[in-house]
Amino acid sequence: MSRPYGILAVVGGLALATLLLAQTVGFAVVGWWPAPPAPTMLATEAIAALAGDAPPAPGLRVWSQADAPDGTPAPWLADLAAHRLQRPATQVRAVWRQAPEVTIQVVDAGQLAAAGQTDALRQASVRAALTTAGLRLPAFELAVARPDGTWRVVGTADPGRGQWRLQVLLALALAALLIAPMTWWLARRLTLPLRRLADASAQMDLGTRAHPVPVEGAREVRVLGQAIADAHLRLRAQADDVTAMLAAVAHDLRTPLTGLRLRAESASSPDRERMVADIERMQAMIAQVLAYAQGEIAPLQREPVDLVALAHELATSARSQGQHVRVQGDTQATLQGDALALRRALSNLIDNAVRYASAVEVLIHESDGRLRIDVADRGPGIPAAARARLVQPFQRMEHSRNRETGGAGLGLAVARSVAERHGGMLELHEREGGGLLARMVLPLTEQPHL
Repeated sequence: MSRPYGILAVVGGLALATLLLAQTVGFAVVGWWPAPPAPTMLATEAIAALAGDAPPAPGLRVWSQADAPDGTPAPWLADLAAHRLQRPATQVRAVWRQAPEVTIQVVDAGQLAAAGQTDALRQASVRAALTTAGLRLPAFELAVARPDGTWRVVGTADPGRGQWRLQVLLALALAALLIAPMTWWLARRLTLPLRRLADASAQMDLGTRAHPVPVEGAREVRVLGQAIADAHLRLRAQADDVTAMLAAVAHDLRTPLTGLRLRAESASSPDRERMVADIERMQAMIAQVLAYAQGEIAPLQREPVDLVALAHELATSARSQGQHVRVQGDTQATLQGDALALRRALSNLIDNAVRYASAVEVLIHESDGRLRIDVADRGPGIPAAARARLVQPFQRMEHSRNRETGGAGLGLAVARSVAERHGGMLELHEREGGGLLARMVLPLTEQPHL
């Protein structure tokens, strides 16, 4: 038996493992994947986009805002843009998106003068350097004032966030891929015992003897399964006590009924015939109750039983009483069972059929290690909604509550109980063409029972 575990511990462990695994995968992906490079821009492309001469180059975007952009000024970029756009320097502004990590220096006027260069030459040299093909600068924002007081700004479209998004999505996908099998395994381990417990509970009734309640899984599920198993045992014990009491009462009623019959024999006609008929019917009902109670209490006495021979014997007995019963099946069908209980069950099915129909067919054949016994008639049948009720003790159809067909409502219940105690089942079906088909399915090998 596996060691008990609590649902709280499993759920908490799963949550902790999921968190740790997700964080580990995230850190691994982010640490393994190099950081996105800092975005760069070409001054000529930014100025062209700001002028509106052409659509913005890939990686650039143009927008409008009310104020000039803030940031670390880049005056020589602003000077180049003002010169290219032919706008006053006061209407052009250039700022860095982030302060450059390297120092960008421009030769000052004193140095140029010492080298014999004038201011005009200095500005021309700077502008030529900034427009050199392939010279990429750290991301900046370049803006020019509009007549309405707003600013037209150009900058980078994505300052490196796209790669970070890709890394995060990859980390999430890998974490989900690794966590899914563990989550499925833990969820199955938690739910499978509950499903088995639900299946066992659905098949449970006071007559079931071969379906123990599973006590497995998490600690809380084990407690629930054990509680259901204990409740089932208590109900079974109470049902056995009631059955034993019923058998005792039925047995004790035989003696006074025998005395009543002796006194009824001395009565005058026609009262004598009616009294004797009523007493005989009461005796038959008591005999059915006693047989049902004894069959529920007494253990099975297993021995080889030939069901085909038993069916032919019961059919011969029925034909001797003027009933039409025909048996079809294999020459021999032997199983390990209680001969008396199987006789009682098959006899009840045949008697129940001949009570409502003029002819009965008993079909017996073996298939897949199971023996199927069909008792078919052409009577009124049983509605589908009433079949489950009528296999319970003391249940009858309304049209059977008369002197000719009335009984104790135990015929089908006895057959069902005998079939289940042998590891089989009793099924009621509508016969094709009209009538009822009572099918008793029995395993050919001995089945465990409680």
